[in-house]
Amino acid sequence: MMITPTKERNLWFMKGANGKPGYYVTEITLKYPRVRRFAGYTKPEAKTYLAKFRLAAKEGKLEELIRPRPAGDTFGEYARALLDSAEWKAKRSHKRDEVSLKRLNRSFKNVQLAEINPALVRKYMTERREKDGMSPATVNRELSFLKSVLFAAECDEIIASNPIRGRRVKKFKEANSRKKAILEMNLGDKEQAQLVECAGDTLKPILKLALITGMWLGEILKTKWSDIDFRRGEIRIPEENSKSKKERSVPMDAAIVEAIDSIERKGEFVFFNPETGTHVMDIRRSFKAALEAAKIKGLRFHDLRHLAASRLMKVTDIVTASKILGHSSLDMTLRYVHSTQRDRRAAIEKAAENLFRGRQKDANDQNSPIEEEIQERQLVN
Repeated sequence: MMITPTKERNLWFMKGANGKPGYYVTEITLKYPRVRRFAGYTKPEAKTYLAKFRLAAKEGKLEELIRPRPAGDTFGEYARALLDSAEWKAKRSHKRDEVSLKRLNRSFKNVQLAEINPALVRKYMTERREKDGMSPATVNRELSFLKSVLFAAECDEIIASNPIRGRRVKKFKEANSRKKAILEMNLGDKEQAQLVECAGDTLKPILKLALITGMWLGEILKTKWSDIDFRRGEIRIPEENSKSKKERSVPMDAAIVEAIDSIERKGEFVFFNPETGTHVMDIRRSFKAALEAAKIKGLRFHDLRHLAASRLMKVTDIVTASKILGHSSLDMTLRYVHSTQRDRRAAIEKAAENLFRGRQKDANDQNSPIEEEIQERQLVN
């Protein structure tokens, strides 16, 4: 239905920004630059708002009505209150968020939440990249934190809406430099097995779990004996231990079962640290020693998850691999998968073998073993 804008003493009946009709909008000067604001869905509602508008103009409080600046609603104060809350302290990203807040406060600490806009944020991101020389990943983490704060402010009705929601401010494209570093190491199964052999008794089963299942180190160290199901051959990862905050189970092969079953039970946790009396342990020194013994340089523990993902993708489909790794999306799984030159060569050789040799008859035109088996079954039937 066509809506014709009509005016009645500073009130306009017209379509709103979302295209819905029936909006009453004020338009008033009163020794003030022309202002247009949403007043209500009904005429009585709009007239009440207009009266409030005129009274504020006479009393010199129109600026306060149009652009309210409530105390405590600066970015710095509001973000600080969020990070101090129990809900935000429980987040896995809490430590990183503290760093992001420290950086963002340099530009936004005293800025009202309602005054933050896309242009201001883009300027901040550009300065962080060009003047401070920060990596795209670092700036993107700060942007994500800023978006979270503004989303919370929207939910608390401090601002009308998050001004940088969605793709209004785009993240920088990140180069996966870690992927390149792992590929350059060219670590095959032989080198990875050698790393496990060079590890100490405590570290050895941890490395096996990381390399075969791709579990995060935190998930491994938090595993309890009650999470191990030897009968079904599974490790349960409860949601409180899972980095994705979703419970999942990871199958165990014979090597993992043997490695875990050989561990002496000293407490409720599989990997018990007698020094702390808990599962908390620092494996950096023992991992470094294993790397030196295996003559591997530059490998980080989290890189083992990348190696596990690549191995899983060679033996199964991406959906199954994603479920094992605990990823929320297939795109995340692809970020962990690395194809080496050795892998690509093996793929070409396998493809050529299947095409030219795998299913062909020999020189005497004899049937292949598979064909012979099929024919034998046909004769029996």
